[in-house]
Amino acid sequence: MSEIKISTSRTNTTTHRAVVDQDKIYRLLSEEICRQIGVDTDAEHVVAHVRLNNRSMSYGTLVEAIVEVTIHHDAEPQTTEQ
Repeated sequence: MSEIKISTSRTNTTTHRAVVDQDKIYRLLSEEICRQIGVDTDAEHVVAHVRLNNRSMSYGTLVEAIVEVTIHHDAEPQTTEQ
């Protein structure tokens, strides 16, 4: 994955800022969820879908991500038992 461009400025504080595009957000979220459940994001039998959901609340808009990881067990590499 290509690096995320981060700009840094310094006065009496240091501020780091990154703008992350939608595809990279999806990739980062799917990689993290797959890492937490112990599956390889790049495996052919693993498919991750990410959807961003906006909900209007009385105090503003709530943005949440729904991440679904599907593991196609029939397509998993078979291990040989000895």
